[in-house]
Amino acid sequence: MTMDDWLYPLLRFAHYSLLLGLFGITAFRCIGLRETLAQQPQRKDNGALAVAAVVAPVLTITLMFLSIAAMMAQPVWQLEWTTIEAMVMSTSIGWAFVVRLGILLAAAILMVFGRTSSAVSVAALLFGLALTTLAWNGHAAATEGTLGTVHRLNDAAHLLAAGLWIGAIGWFVHLIKVVHRQPHLFAPVSLLSDMHRFAPLGSLLVCVVGITGIVNAQLIFGLHNSADVLKTNYGWLLVAKIALVGFMLLFAARNALLGRRLPAAPNSVDISSTLAKLRTSLAAEVTLALAVLGLVAFIGMMSPLTH
Repeated sequence: MTMDDWLYPLLRFAHYSLLLGLFGITAFRCIGLRETLAQQPQRKDNGALAVAAVVAPVLTITLMFLSIAAMMAQPVWQLEWTTIEAMVMSTSIGWAFVVRLGILLAAAILMVFGRTSSAVSVAALLFGLALTTLAWNGHAAATEGTLGTVHRLNDAAHLLAAGLWIGAIGWFVHLIKVVHRQPHLFAPVSLLSDMHRFAPLGSLLVCVVGITGIVNAQLIFGLHNSADVLKTNYGWLLVAKIALVGFMLLFAARNALLGRRLPAAPNSVDISSTLAKLRTSLAAEVTLALAVLGLVAFIGMMSPLTH
């Protein structure tokens, strides 16, 4: 690689985080927060989402140029247009980039100029489609034939479930913070109701992430080769990723227990204390999720088996 070793994985991390966040935040806003957000006629988060939506295609183009430069073992500024065109138009990774870029541009237009909930809903769908195109990158893109299609579809399901899970956690952190600072905007009980409704969906998402993760491992290196994989840097990073996800599940269980106590709180002081604990626990879960994405940025660039 001719680029600095840290730049490419850093941009991969930013790219994954941004696409997962845009999909998860917009999608969960549409399907999981109707009761709570209905009490807030004027939303102030649209501006931040619009900025993120505009940044997404720019980051996609930058990462694609860096990827081509890495494959050609050249600095980005020395790439010729014919080389870029050939790589984009003749590879599955290139076509995925073109589709992703078009989808993200359309979603950005909706987020910037859309003024209705329908525009956000359509944008959420587009962000989900853009997220699934990441399955045509990395290890999944290397699998050929019917098995390759299965691998990419499995990877897409993994990304969508993870994005919705992370988006829900992010929303709950934000809304609990709003309840503390501006309690007049909506009652804590409505937020609790949304959290209770999310519990079954959250459990389903965790199952999907876990199952698709196991399938991915089988398709990438074969579970029977786990002992050999653990001797590589890829294996150690994978173990670290699994451990962090395990900690996320522990925090999720703690959140569920705290949420059940909230209705029984006898006064506003107890309610405030419980919400503060929930906010801390959810913030820790988001931090762990970002750490997992950081590991994913490096794991996707590594070979699972040294031979």
